[in-house]
Amino acid sequence: MIDIRIDGESADLTPATQLTLERFNPLLSFDSIQGSRVYGFNLPDTPTNRRLLGYFYQPQVGYQSRKYRCEKYKHGQLIEQGVVMIHEVNSSGFSLFFTQNLGEIFGDSQNVLLSQLDLGTDPVPVAPVATANHLTDRYCFPTIQNGGFYGNQTITGFNGLMNEYTSGTYNIRAQVPMPFLRWVFNQFSALTGWSFSGQFWQDPDLARLIVYNLFSLDGQTVINANNHLPNLTVPHLLIDLRKLFNLYLEFDVRRKICTMDFADDVLDSGDVVDWTEKAHPDHTKAPELNNRLELSYALDSNDALMKPIPAQLDKYTTQETTLNEGGNLVPIQSRVSTLATDPVTGRATTQQPGISPSNKDSKSDSTPKFLFWNGFVGGEPRATSAHGNRSLAWHGVNNLAEKGYNQFEAFKGDTFSVTKLVYLTPADLAFFSFRKKVHIKGVNYVVGQMKAVLSNNQNTILTECMLWKK
Repeated sequence: MIDIRIDGESADLTPATQLTLERFNPLLSFDSIQGSRVYGFNLPDTPTNRRLLGYFYQPQVGYQSRKYRCEKYKHGQLIEQGVVMIHEVNSSGFSLFFTQNLGEIFGDSQNVLLSQLDLGTDPVPVAPVATANHLTDRYCFPTIQNGGFYGNQTITGFNGLMNEYTSGTYNIRAQVPMPFLRWVFNQFSALTGWSFSGQFWQDPDLARLIVYNLFSLDGQTVINANNHLPNLTVPHLLIDLRKLFNLYLEFDVRRKICTMDFADDVLDSGDVVDWTEKAHPDHTKAPELNNRLELSYALDSNDALMKPIPAQLDKYTTQETTLNEGGNLVPIQSRVSTLATDPVTGRATTQQPGISPSNKDSKSDSTPKFLFWNGFVGGEPRATSAHGNRSLAWHGVNNLAEKGYNQFEAFKGDTFSVTKLVYLTPADLAFFSFRKKVHIKGVNYVVGQMKAVLSNNQNTILTECMLWKK
């Protein structure tokens, strides 16, 4: 029996009611955040349904863009939850569309650039703190080499360093606050009601990530967060974090929680459910031809030090072997990159005009970048592309490919797809998570996607699954 609840109360259904459920594994999508595919459904015209949906059929009732909380149950098991909105209503009933639409989960802030969101202002500090605490402070002021900050202008007192720190004092020239990524997400949470959790936020090195920028406090009386954040929306930023660190992103639309775990850990977990007795013996099998990775970020063409590209920051490509030859590359490119490190001074280094009223060559088209806050090192505040067990480079010690993509790279190089029909119970669907692998006749699989049609006259649910050999 199907039960559809609107704001916690069961709606009236017709005996022929069917619901289509289609889900996608976030492990396999890098360019978008996929939730469940949206399928509409109809409710009959009954007194209960009229009341639940606000008597919208009545000509006197206005439209209020109302979103109704909706849960779908099968034999008492919660199969899916999200919200519904009215598509249209006529004398026979209501046409509704159900959505977990990740393209609109952040409401009015969904498509607003970080550089335009109202994330707050602070007074310009008389003396910035050189020993900023990455767990509590909003900004830090790391010393970064950039002899081109003021372009061709000769600025008295500028010595080629952003946030130059000497004898316990910051130079007033080229002072640039760098927001902590943790603080940016905390501000966004306060704005939208969403919270962000998971392994990503528990990693002690990743907690030190800062958003590099070139906006100087020259002539400013306040630190406006907008000036120091990139032209990325939060959904785009999440996708770029996904690509950099190979994250597994899950969204609980109802509770407004985004969980950010490491995809390699999910892929390598031993959480397996046996579907051998549930699977139809026939299947369609296909080789995986996209079996090598090409990992990179969009490097800043306006940074003179990116020409030629430093070896550590150049793209990473899975080596071709006799096992994967003939396959195609899977390009995974983040819009967020990092800075090179000067081998002599150990500082992050760039050669690019900053944004300042003292610089007629000011440009605002720097690409987004992250650095790690290293704290107070060698007598100055420092941020570079590495800290502890993490690096933002594609090559070298603790690189992004090594730390984030080992399991996924091996998986892509040795997998194939099987499309198979599986007979699931409502409980199977209710408790299934894409974090789990499934076992069928001696082989473990990652479930890539699943599509099921639910109706009242079934005890088991015929589900089409695309499976990838693990």
